[in-house]
Amino acid sequence: MSEQTPVGRTGLVTTTIPVGGMGEVRVAIAGGTSTYGAYGVDRTVPVPTGTRVGVVELFPPRTIVVAPVDLTPRD
Repeated sequence: MSEQTPVGRTGLVTTTIPVGGMGEVRVAIAGGTSTYGAYGVDRTVPVPTGTRVGVVELFPPRTIVVAPVDLTPRD
């Protein structure tokens, strides 16, 4: 994982990603944080503000595709 790319990192949804629309996600990168416009990987499901997500794709310069991260402990 490159230090300069958000792909493979986790972030926090700061503006809800609506069905078929774009929200915003804050990602820790290169010693700081950056905010990106974001689509959900499943565009039929909204991703609410406060959801932890993983970045799966980057459309330069400032748009990403994200998927919710399951933080539930496994047995």
